[in-house]
Amino acid sequence: MEQRIGATNLRQQLADVLQAVQEQGVSYVIETFGRPQAILINLDEYRQYQRFCQERETFFDWLEQTAERHAERNVGLSDKHVLAIIERARERACEDVVSTAD
Repeated sequence: MEQRIGATNLRQQLADVLQAVQEQGVSYVIETFGRPQAILINLDEYRQYQRFCQERETFFDWLEQTAERHAERNVGLSDKHVLAIIERARERACEDVVSTAD
């Protein structure tokens, strides 16, 4: 759940706000003069977001390195051919998942 709070009200209600964030998972958008400036979220949510960002960055680094390694092999392939290759890879991956689950 997300709530909005002005900076002045936040100063006055800090203990209650922190308790709501920690115990109830409430997120607060902190505003000054009615404009959003920052967000206050639970520490666990923040750490989860940090992990997500790191995993995303790692994935895109891997993807870029993979693309660079295969760039020469892919010269001259049409978009249609590349999409067909991707679709075959997806099908194989799904088959692997299904056969592993059995």
